[in-house]
Formats: sequence, C-alpha cells, structure tokens
Amino acid sequence: MNHFRRQVVNSDGERNNAVGDEESEGAKMSDATIAATQVDKADPLSQLPQSGLKKVMLKGAILSLALLLQSISVTAAVVSSLKQDFPNASAMELQCFVTVPVLGNIIATLIGGRFATRIGKKNLCVIGTLLCFVGGFFPMFIPILDGQTALRVLAGFGLGLIQPLSASLIVDCFKGKEADTLMGFQSSAVGLGATIISSTIAGIMSFDWHYFYYVYFFALVVTVIVLIFIPNAVNDLGRETVGPKSSADKPKRKKMPISAYFGMLLQIIFATGYGFYTINLSLAAEETGTITAVQAATVITIISVSSLLGGLVFGLVKSFVGMWIGVISISMQGAALLIWGNTTSLAAWYVAGVLLGVGFCWFMPYINILVNEHTDPSISAQATSYAFFGNSIGSFVPPYAFALLGAVTGVTSPWKSLNMGAGFMAVAIVLIVAFMINDKQKSSARAITA
Repeated sequence: MNHFRRQVVNSDGERNNAVGDEESEGAKMSDATIAATQVDKADPLSQLPQSGLKKVMLKGAILSLALLLQSISVTAAVVSSLKQDFPNASAMELQCFVTVPVLGNIIATLIGGRFATRIGKKNLCVIGTLLCFVGGFFPMFIPILDGQTALRVLAGFGLGLIQPLSASLIVDCFKGKEADTLMGFQSSAVGLGATIISSTIAGIMSFDWHYFYYVYFFALVVTVIVLIFIPNAVNDLGRETVGPKSSADKPKRKKMPISAYFGMLLQIIFATGYGFYTINLSLAAEETGTITAVQAATVITIISVSSLLGGLVFGLVKSFVGMWIGVISISMQGAALLIWGNTTSLAAWYVAGVLLGVGFCWFMPYINILVNEHTDPSISAQATSYAFFGNSIGSFVPPYAFALLGAVTGVTSPWKSLNMGAGFMAVAIVLIVAFMINDKQKSSARAITA
C-alpha cells in the first residue's frame, strides 16, 4: 500500500514537473517575443517604409536634398549684374558674393557629423534647408554688398549640413543594388537642381535680376518634403549609444589610406581651378563685348543640363576606361576653360559648357571611388569627408588665387584669368597620372611578394 502511494506521489511529481517545464518554456517564448519586439522597436530601419508609395516618397525626399547643393555656385551668373548696384565694388568683392558662403560650408563639414548624432539626421536636414533659405533669400533686403555676402554664409552653412546627408542617408536607409542605384540618381539630382535653379535665374534676369533671390524658395519646398516624407525614425540612425564598453568590444583603429589624403589634395587643386569659372564667367562674358550676362547664364544652364545627362553614362564610360576617367574628366574641363578664355564665339562657349558639365559630373564620382577604393568601411565616411573638406577649401581660394596670380603675372582680366584655371587643371592631371603610376608599381610589388 505504501509502495503504491509512493508511486502515485512520484507520478504526480513527474506530472507537476512536466507542467512546470511547459510553463517555463512558455515563459521563455514570451520573453523571446518581447525581446524581439523591443529590438524591432529599437531598430530605426524597421520603422522605415519597406515597400509601396511611402518608400518611393522616402527615396524622393532624400534625393530632393541634392537639388539644393549647387544653389550657391550657380548664382555666379548675377555677379556682373551686382556691379550695377555696387559700381565702386572691386572685382574681388563681387566674386566673394559667390565664394565667401563656402566658409559656412567648410565649418559645417567639420562639425556637422557631431550634430547628426545628437539632434538626429532628419532634424539636421530641416535645419540645413531652412538656413539655406534664410541665407539665400533675405540678403535681398540688405543694401550693402558686404552685408549680403555675410548673410549668405548661412546658406553655405546650411548646404554644408545637408551635403553629406544627401549621400549618407541613402547608405543608411537602403542596401545593395538599391543603394547603388540611388547613389547614381543622387548625382543626377545635383545636376537637375543646378539646371532648375540656373534656368530660373536666367528667366528672372531677362526681366529684373534683383528678384533672383526668390529662387531660394526652392529650399522651403525641400524643407516641407523632408518634414512630410522622411520618417522621424531617421533621427535615430547613427545615434551614439552611451554605455560602458569593454576594451574587447572596441574596434581597432584602421589606418587611413594615402588615397584619402591624395583625394583631399586633388580636390583643393581641382576646385581652385574650377572656381575661376565660377567667379569669372559672368564678368568674362561682359568683357568680351559680344556675350551678355543673360547669355552667360544660359551657358551655365547648359553646363547643368550636360552634368545631369553625363552622370547617366558615367558607369558605362568607366567600364571601358577605368580610373583614367579622372584624367579624361579634368582634361575636358581644362579644355572648356581654354575655350572660354580665348574665344568670343557664343557657339564655342556653348560647346565649352557641354565639356565642363560632363567633365564635372564624371570627376565627382571618380573622387568618391578614389578615396574609398582602398578604405576600410569603418572609416569610409571619414575618408569621404576629407574630399568634401578639400573641395570646400578649394572653392574658397579662387578670388585670392586670382588676385595673387594677377599681382605676379600682371593678368587682372577676368576673361583671361580662365586660362589660369586651365593651368590648375593641368597640375591636377599630372598628379593623377603620377599617383596612378605609383599605385600600379605598389600593386606589382605586392603581387611579387605574395
């Protein structure tokens, strides 16, 4: 009898254990479900639209940022018109209307990354586009040229905030071929924006150039697009998490490749030469006596359209010529500067506009490939920022390079100074060829060693 009772107890005990195991498994499954839900909520990417119209609009909103990136440089068309209101202004003061805003761009490039991790990338896009509007439109109400130029630094700062975001948000929100395709569209969007803004400026100038400031209402339109179609979850992308980390969790610092530093140097030289077109084309047209400021604005529109179309075939051309596309692109731009600096034919100026536009849209992706080709993904963003920084420095230098070279050579003509810009392009070509030869020799040496 006692034996039977022990069996019952044992049997009941086993049953109770089984029930306990089932409850334990259920608890584990519940915990796993909760944990998965928490991770899903914590992951900003999971909160972004994964398909449908909302995803399409997200792509469009990110690409819309690129439409503003040339909104300062294309205002070079109004430099000669500014002289009507400020007849006592020197050539450098007029040129600074376009170049000084780059100071804001340089500062934003250096500190914008820290802002993104603290206030969020969507918020930073909104701030950047609003600053672009304020710094672009409100100089209209300032009667002093230096005051207008100073306020335009805000526009440059705003563009400096959104410039890296216009590319990094694509990589953050999309992966694989989808991201690659959007990067190509981003390059074309830069040209499209320049086309829209420069065409609008040319149209306004045919009536009254004083109203060209209204083109910066495009920045307000982009602000609204960003607010509506970019989810707030984007603010959490790339945010720094505060917490203790063991030394084992800290990744080893990767060495920055020489190509990143070379890319920065190349951008400084290239942007300086390119800047001679930016600051002097409108003044050069007036100096020829046969080409008007309005026609010069049309040339800039041709450059923008050519840049837009040329970007669509960059991949195809590169598949045939490889990294020599860097030499080809700069050669085309150098040829354009020489044509402008030595002819008075409007048709020739239009041809030069095509050469410069296509050459420019091939050079920029070439630089991005160059600085990232041998770069570890963990520091690729930093390497790319070096190129942006170099371009910003080079864009600021031209008025001072023009003044210095004018003092040395005696060439103070904005028209003939375009030949100086071609000289900077020639230096860039020599550097690229030397770098490619050196890189090939190093690759051969590594192959032999291996």
